[in-house]
Amino acid sequence: MLRAVLGSADAPVGLTPKELVWRKNKARLYRYIRTEPATHKTPIFLVLPLINRSYILDLRPGASFVEFLLSEGFDVFLIDWGTPGDEDQSLDVTALVTRYLPRAAKAIQKATDQDQMTVLGYCIGGVLATCFAALHPEVTRNLVLLTAPLDFSDAGQFGRMTARGNFPVEQLTDTFPTVPAQLPDIGTKLLNPVASYVGTYRQLWDKLGVENFDVEGWQAMYRWVNDSVPFAGAAFRQWIVEFYQDNRLARDMLEMDGRPVRLANIRCPVLNIAASRDQIAPRPTTSIVTERVASEDASEIVVEGGHVGIVVGRSASQNLWPKVGVWLADHD
Repeated sequence: MLRAVLGSADAPVGLTPKELVWRKNKARLYRYIRTEPATHKTPIFLVLPLINRSYILDLRPGASFVEFLLSEGFDVFLIDWGTPGDEDQSLDVTALVTRYLPRAAKAIQKATDQDQMTVLGYCIGGVLATCFAALHPEVTRNLVLLTAPLDFSDAGQFGRMTARGNFPVEQLTDTFPTVPAQLPDIGTKLLNPVASYVGTYRQLWDKLGVENFDVEGWQAMYRWVNDSVPFAGAAFRQWIVEFYQDNRLARDMLEMDGRPVRLANIRCPVLNIAASRDQIAPRPTTSIVTERVASEDASEIVVEGGHVGIVVGRSASQNLWPKVGVWLADHD
C-alpha cells in the first residue's frame, strides 16, 4: 500500500503525443498529433480548469478522453493554463476570457484553416468556455460543457463556504499573490472529509487484495487529485466575488472589458453534461444553460456519478464518451 501511494508521484500521465502551437505567459496551446488526417472538419478546443492539471482529459492510455476523440477522427487542441507565479497576481478571469482564449482560437483557425470550432469546457473551464462563446459566437460552432457550474444561487457546500461573511477573500488575496494550491484542494476534500482522507486509503487497502486491481490506474488518478495548481490572486477574487457571491453570469450582470456576457447571446448548438452526484458542481449550478441560451439545439446528458468519475472513471469510455462522440459527429 505504501509503494502504491508513494509511487503515484511518478505515475505516467498525459502520454498522448502533442505539439505546441501557441503560447502566452504561462498558457500553452497544444495540438494532439494524428497519424492520419482528421475525418471531421470541425476542430475541438478543450478548455481546462484553472486549478487542475490539464492531463485529466488525457490521463493514461485507455483512460484518455483525448485519445478517444482522436480515434473518432477529430482534430483536438487543448489549452494548458500552466502554473501562475507571484508575478501573475493581477491576472484575472476577464483577461483569460478576452485576451487568452481569443488568441488561442485564432491559432486554431490558422492551424486548421477552419473559421469555427467546437469549444468544450470542463468545470471552471466550462465557465470560461461559456463566457467565450457568449462573446465570440462567430467562432463557436458548438459548445459542450462538462460539469460546468453557471448558476450559483444554490451552490451547495461550496456556496456556503464562500459566502460573504464566511470567507475572507479580500484578506486572502491581499496576503497571497497567488492562492496556494492547497486551499482549493482542502476545500474540495472537506466536502466529504471522511471519504477523502480515510475512505481513499481504506478502499485502496481492500482493492489491493483483488487479483485484477489496476494499481497504475489508481496511481494516475491519485496523482491528479493531489496535483493542484495555484490560483492567480485576481482570478481567484473575481471567481469568488463575481461568480459565487454575486452570481453575475446567471443574473445577466456579468461584464468583461465593458462588454456584457449573456447566455442569451449563445445561439450555437449546446450539449450540457452533468453528474447526478456532483458535490463540486451540484445540479442546481449546472442545470440552467439549456433553458437560458438562445440556441434551438440545446440538450443535456445527466450521468450517474461524481464530478470527476463521469469524465475519466471506469465506465466513462463505455457510457459517456460514445454519446459525446455521436453528438459531435452529428454537429460537425
